[in-house]
Amino acid sequence: MELLVTLRKIESLEKFLPMVDGIITGQSFTTGYKMSKDDLRKARAYCQTLNKKFYIVMDNFITEDERMILLEYFSFIEELNPDGIYFHDLGIIDAAKSSNMASRLIYDGKTVLCNSLDAAFMLKNNIESVVISRELTLKEVSDIVTNLMGRVEMQIFGHLRMSYSRRRFLTNYFREINKDYDYLGKETLKLVEEQRDYAMPIVEDENGTYIYTDFILEMFEEVVKLRPFLRRGIIDTLFIEDDNLVAQVCRDYKRIDENNKQFVREAFLHNYPGNYSKGYLYQKTNISKDG
Repeated sequence: MELLVTLRKIESLEKFLPMVDGIITGQSFTTGYKMSKDDLRKARAYCQTLNKKFYIVMDNFITEDERMILLEYFSFIEELNPDGIYFHDLGIIDAAKSSNMASRLIYDGKTVLCNSLDAAFMLKNNIESVVISRELTLKEVSDIVTNLMGRVEMQIFGHLRMSYSRRRFLTNYFREINKDYDYLGKETLKLVEEQRDYAMPIVEDENGTYIYTDFILEMFEEVVKLRPFLRRGIIDTLFIEDDNLVAQVCRDYKRIDENNKQFVREAFLHNYPGNYSKGYLYQKTNISKDG
């Protein structure tokens, strides 16, 4: 399993990169990655120096009006020559064919890929690999990764994206309460629903509104068994400001094995207490994924 970490600020690069096999980062057509082109070039050069992998992410939906801008961005991506491109909108496939990047596409549907058949269908369309849904049980994950050995990826640490909408939730809210607030693109707001007592991070940008879990997924012990079948495991840093915590997570996922897994997990939770969870690995969601 290739271990990757998301890079959201250039200052974190030297601390993260030695601990992992590569980074995922981006600038355009993505939410949560706002690196400058110069910083992307620096990150790419540093990865090459250390012989690490470099991946670009474009996980937003693309509108028809953005097509020409997208093609121009692909010209810049060709300059970077990444090892792969994470995408969500299927329109990216056609745009990638205009460059030499088509064979490097990695489909990440966030909550979309929930079974082997859907994953296999995407892989038949010249997709290099796929990222499966964050809402699967461990049994479902195991079935998919064993059926499609070496072609499947998953997020193994971080907040999970639970909802996306083109609607402007924060815009509508602040308009309703008649309050001016600079909220666009901010990662500091949290949503507390009327019937729940926990706060979920919420972000709105020009593409819509994104809601994430209040907890941070951790699956140190589970990764030991899944590692032989996974192509890549992704550590997501969104809403995690402590670079030391992220670096330790990367280090622990690299060194954990059957003999030390309990010790590694307990040591991490002791040194970096927080709201961690196994997510849906041991509980089904209330939405059927069959059929």
